[in-house]
Amino acid sequence: MNKAMIAALMSAFICPGSGHFYLKRYNTGTLISFISLSGLVYLLYKAVERAQAISDRILSGEIPLDVNVIYQHISQVPAGDDSQWINIATFTFIAAWLVGIIDAYRIGKLLDKQQAS
Repeated sequence: MNKAMIAALMSAFICPGSGHFYLKRYNTGTLISFISLSGLVYLLYKAVERAQAISDRILSGEIPLDVNVIYQHISQVPAGDDSQWINIATFTFIAAWLVGIIDAYRIGKLLDKQQAS
């Protein structure tokens, strides 16, 4: 398997930016990893915060212990700025991941051509 394919698969399935580390492009790999993982950390933080708020409401008796009612509260869209920031974090995470895959493949292809000649 050539370097381009290995780097793209590493970026796709291991971690965004890992393909760049494989290709010894450490600065680019660090940047892509930081951007995508910061978006993911924000999304996980918001998910835990929301789960904690819902569980507190269940324990206080405000929400009955019924699966359908709990599901309705979980599936509600966050209000206000939270919704916008969650969308931005989601877009950032996905965009950085895709850019990492495509760029790792592009750089790997260039290195494969250099080695062939």
